[in-house]
Amino acid sequence: MVIGRRVVVIARNHQHLTCPHVAHNNRQLVQRVGALLQSPYTCRQATYDLRRLKRKELIAKVPHTNRYQLTDLGRRVAVLFTKTYGRILAPGLSALDPHLLEGVVAPSSLSSSWRHFEKALDDFMQAQLVAAKT
Repeated sequence: MVIGRRVVVIARNHQHLTCPHVAHNNRQLVQRVGALLQSPYTCRQATYDLRRLKRKELIAKVPHTNRYQLTDLGRRVAVLFTKTYGRILAPGLSALDPHLLEGVVAPSSLSSSWRHFEKALDDFMQAQLVAAKT
């Protein structure tokens, strides 16, 4: 999933930091994505990721240059991923985080159902381990 994460960061980078008609080259992408990922990101990885995005028609190469820009489809996908993360994944995952205090996250049916599921799974696994030992 690391590759998928890089692709999402690349798409978000293009969506948030550029206008639709502004293009990036490989070196600029390496610098920006490396900073956003907070981990090393090489030119080889950027080339691979750009090739994948181009093949999926999410970006297009600007003719006679070494630059790429988001296509209309790429922009829509970037907006979808960004909104999905901000509105669904981040709140949902924080509701499921067992390390957060009860008062930090408002109780929801999702969090209580998840905690009941985890408890039932832990109890089941414990029972299976005890049965296996006897």
